[in-house]
Amino acid sequence: MSPVATPPESEAAAPESTSIYSVGTLRYNRRELVVLFFWLMWNDFSIVLIEKINSLNNVLMRGHGATFTQMALIGSIGGLVTPWINPWVSTWSDRHRGKIGRRRPFLFFATPFFAFFLALSPYMPTFYHYLLRYPFMVALAPHLPMSGPVFFLGVCGLVAGLFNAVVQAIFGYLYYDVVPTPLMGRFRGMGGSVTMLAGLLWSFFIYGLADNHMKAVYTGTAAFALTVYLISTWQIKEGEYPPPDVHKKGGALAPIRAYFVECFTQPYYLWIFACTLFWQLGNKGNDYQFWYLHTDLHLSLKTIGWVTGWSSSVTFGFGLLLGFAVGAFVDWFKPVRMMAPLAGLIALTNLAGYYFVHDQWTYLCQACTLSIILFAYGVAMGGYTIEVFPREKIGQFCSAQAVFYQVALNIINPFIGMFFDHVKYNRLGYIWAGSFQMVGACIFVKIYFNWKKRRGQVPVPHAG
Repeated sequence: MSPVATPPESEAAAPESTSIYSVGTLRYNRRELVVLFFWLMWNDFSIVLIEKINSLNNVLMRGHGATFTQMALIGSIGGLVTPWINPWVSTWSDRHRGKIGRRRPFLFFATPFFAFFLALSPYMPTFYHYLLRYPFMVALAPHLPMSGPVFFLGVCGLVAGLFNAVVQAIFGYLYYDVVPTPLMGRFRGMGGSVTMLAGLLWSFFIYGLADNHMKAVYTGTAAFALTVYLISTWQIKEGEYPPPDVHKKGGALAPIRAYFVECFTQPYYLWIFACTLFWQLGNKGNDYQFWYLHTDLHLSLKTIGWVTGWSSSVTFGFGLLLGFAVGAFVDWFKPVRMMAPLAGLIALTNLAGYYFVHDQWTYLCQACTLSIILFAYGVAMGGYTIEVFPREKIGQFCSAQAVFYQVALNIINPFIGMFFDHVKYNRLGYIWAGSFQMVGACIFVKIYFNWKKRRGQVPVPHAG
């Protein structure tokens, strides 16, 4: 599929008789849209699988004796480094002009390294014990800040995280650059169904294998997901972009000055960043919900995977039947209007989980309910991002949002770990998640009124 490059024109759909949709210099007819969505769906499928592997890192570390505090500390170290990669590569990609686009070069570089170091993770304890044959490691081991296997797992995870930061920063921007805005909700609806399908494959056929075949799960899934991701990314063609604006003020530091002035001086954007921070604080409760299920209720990884699989199955069925309709409704009603009520429903479902979840069946009911709401939330979020941030600098502002919450979150994260180590009450994870998410829902209301006051015209700041 090779979309035709034309001079920039409106992104609104042309009359239905021509069936032409445009975004930037890309123009699509219906057949080309089908081909585009086909490759984008494979792109989503593979990135979900590779990130699912990443979610096993804490299980690996916990299995080698790591405490919550140590896990949180390792996470914070990576979290204080990787946020600075995001603004650098995001803004660089916004301003990059190359033969294969402004996003794809970064993805082709970073994804193989991410998959490689991720696949190495379960071999790190073995590698540590192998190095103990040598005097230098015997002398070094007592001085490590934690046990050797946990330390090596942490280091490997940090290296993988550096490349994952590039992938996470860039892959979503590719969608904004190639999918026409009037179709974003429908694309997200279809994409949600595909990610659910990847979740089903993971939960029913892969996750349970991690109990006894951790290395095979890491290596096999990483290799498969990487291959599919690179092929699909190659097939998604980018258009042409106008020259980037010129930064003059600030001398050699002009780009850095422009970044901070443009992103962190307008209340309109600061409210959006604050909302994301509270939402991500709420998501930290999910980690301790897992330990409540696994440690306190004694549910095995296989059982948790089974429940996650069935909840994903219900949502997958919902997505197949109604996903496109949900996306069409989001496109019509405007995503920014839907964020607050959907976020409020998610918060209430988590709060209810504290009282309701006490075995695998009640966990299944709560997980199914939450999964369906999250499906709709994810569909709305895709359109919401392009509504509230300027398309010309979408990478820059998405990265500023990430920097804002990641720096704050990773300073707080060790204290969250110490708090749960102290209270020894993992069930509190439900209250934690629901409370912070409810604050986020209230801020979404403020964001909507800010957007409405501007009549949907997003400011595009330029620091000169």
